[in-house]
Amino acid sequence: MISDSLRLQRVRVPLLEHMLTTSISLPMEMLAAATMYSRMAHKKASIDVQLCSHNGTAVLSHGNILLSPSMDLSSSGNADLILLPALWRNPMPIVRRSPETIDWIREQYNHGATFCVAGTGVALMAESGLLDHQPATTHWYYLNRLRKHYPEILFKPHHLITRAGRIYCAGSVNSVADLMVHIIKRAMGRDIANRVAQQFSHEIRRPFEQTHYADDHTTSHGDEIIVNLQGWLHQHIQDDINSQRLLAVTGLTQRTLNRRFREATGMSPFHYLQQLRLNHCAELLKATDLSITEVALQSGFNDPDYFSRQFKQHYQLNPSDFRRSVRGKLFYLDTE
Repeated sequence: MISDSLRLQRVRVPLLEHMLTTSISLPMEMLAAATMYSRMAHKKASIDVQLCSHNGTAVLSHGNILLSPSMDLSSSGNADLILLPALWRNPMPIVRRSPETIDWIREQYNHGATFCVAGTGVALMAESGLLDHQPATTHWYYLNRLRKHYPEILFKPHHLITRAGRIYCAGSVNSVADLMVHIIKRAMGRDIANRVAQQFSHEIRRPFEQTHYADDHTTSHGDEIIVNLQGWLHQHIQDDINSQRLLAVTGLTQRTLNRRFREATGMSPFHYLQQLRLNHCAELLKATDLSITEVALQSGFNDPDYFSRQFKQHYQLNPSDFRRSVRGKLFYLDTE
């Protein structure tokens, strides 16, 4: 299982010709927002984000936007996070003209960097060999083509986000936004991540934990008893669940259950259940006209006041404000 924490002090963004500027500008803006919210909360936040290129030359992106790096690849230092941009149309010509960038990718990975790869930028990562026998995704239009070119990679056509150790791939710019919320959560905490999500299309995204495919996904972590318990919790989300019921389902002692569940998922059984219930509440608020009390009851919260407090703590909005925010923006999305 991957560590929950992530160092996020040095971020590097390699520039390549014909790249899609939005694939890096959006995550950079999200990181800037996270830094601002962290400082507002009186927390130390210092994220050094730098654009770099081979020999430090300016790069003309798709849309004829001239991007000027602040450094060349050789002087970029060891990064904590690398944002690898998507490329316009067929990425293979750019890949063939970028051996220095591919060598740099390998070096950065060997020094411990985490990668956030957007769309067809996966071809650069694939060319490095770091994705061989690992899950990955890319823009749907080029997925089959890249699958033929890189048969060793385990492309996942039904997932917009994948993770292979320290390599995250996102199939679209919107998926990059979802992924960055997760990255910010790992590095700066849930509260900061939720605040950023509210500013960057939280109304149309689903939690990273529900949508990604990982090489050690919580539903394939190998502990069959915990897998079965996770499925049982999903099916009994409305029930009144206590420790005795969990012990009866698993046949484990309390101490063993807590230890194995945390090893598999990174959280306690009841924390996991709480996240399931809050996510379910958010979906009901988005998609139904149920009252707040009905939403709470259908998600396993018997006390609507307690539910409202927990929801606000998690999403930084009370349920009614969350629904108004979502419904207003979805209306415009549906009527355009």
